[in-house]
Amino acid sequence: MSSYNLRSGTTILRDQQHADHLFNVDQFRLAPKHSFLFHVAFGINRVALGNATLVQRHSEEINMLVKSIDLPNYKINTQVLNQYNRKKLVQSTHTPGEIGIKFHDDNLGVINQLWQAYYKYYYADPTTAWTPGAYERNATKAYSSAMPGKYGFDNGSTRPFFNYIKIYQMARHEYVLHQLWNPMITSFNHNKVAYSETGVHDFDMKIQYEAVSYDAGDISDGNPEGFGTSHYDHTASPIAKGPAGNSVSFVGQTALNSLGGGILNNVINTVGNYQNPTGLILGSLAVGAAVNIGAKLLGGAISGLSGFSFPGASLTNSSNTQAGTAGTDSANIGENPAADQTSEYDNASPNTGDENTEATPEDTEAPVGTPENPSSAEDQDTADYSYDF
Repeated sequence: MSSYNLRSGTTILRDQQHADHLFNVDQFRLAPKHSFLFHVAFGINRVALGNATLVQRHSEEINMLVKSIDLPNYKINTQVLNQYNRKKLVQSTHTPGEIGIKFHDDNLGVINQLWQAYYKYYYADPTTAWTPGAYERNATKAYSSAMPGKYGFDNGSTRPFFNYIKIYQMARHEYVLHQLWNPMITSFNHNKVAYSETGVHDFDMKIQYEAVSYDAGDISDGNPEGFGTSHYDHTASPIAKGPAGNSVSFVGQTALNSLGGGILNNVINTVGNYQNPTGLILGSLAVGAAVNIGAKLLGGAISGLSGFSFPGASLTNSSNTQAGTAGTDSANIGENPAADQTSEYDNASPNTGDENTEATPEDTEAPVGTPENPSSAEDQDTADYSYDF
């Protein structure tokens, strides 16, 4: 929005055209992305699982239970060398940074099962803990020639549990992929529970990874991996765009029948707001603009709806044209400017109080000195008015 001063001829505030020209052109290709448009896919190594049921039944659900995730970050160490008094930057190490993942703690416990499978695969302790005497005070080699069980990393895990983690950013029916290779969990936090808490419970996980690769492509069912194939509503939206070739609209062709009445009621209410109970005159341009908005929203479908009477519009005689009652001949403003359209104010004489005396055009003029009726040509040139555009 901007305010323009007629006297100085300057714009006080700039309008939105710069942002419009930058962000709204070329199918919004330069518009900022939304942080909530993302999808995550976990590539779990089935060989690492003692029970493949977790992957077979819940692999895509694990992807959808991600609450938030960090994108990759990097730490690149550089060193400044002195080459004959010329400073030279040399890279020494390149380290992908640790990232965090937050999961919903679902009622079925799918994420809890994921962590338990990971924990049992890399560490022997959760399995050995069920062995009688495994954690007694004398369960050491000093007291026994045979240990009751294996401990720590002595679990025979050689392959990675996660082959990869894919993070997709999505916009305009396209995605950008950040793929983390051989990720490993560096910390897992079950977080606290408390009677005073009213929010939902979640888990925090941090991971490190060996490498990152990138890709991009078009979104379709199953691409990104696991996207749109499970727990998705494929019912066509009532506000879907119209047939091929039509521009995208918030009101699709399939929704006209159900939404048309509401749109037209809004148009009629807009006209009614300008016609206050005292019978003040409504310019035909304002009525025409409201009706045209409704017609455009309905894509020319006005004639197909019954039960509505629409005021007409005229580009002439806008100073003394008054809307009539809906459903009568006088409802079509501008069709018959000479018609006898009366009200208790139009036919009243301010001097005599005679309600039968016809008002003259001068009676309906705006007060002298206002922007609509300056007192003189000089006033038009020198009046200091500001208008919003």
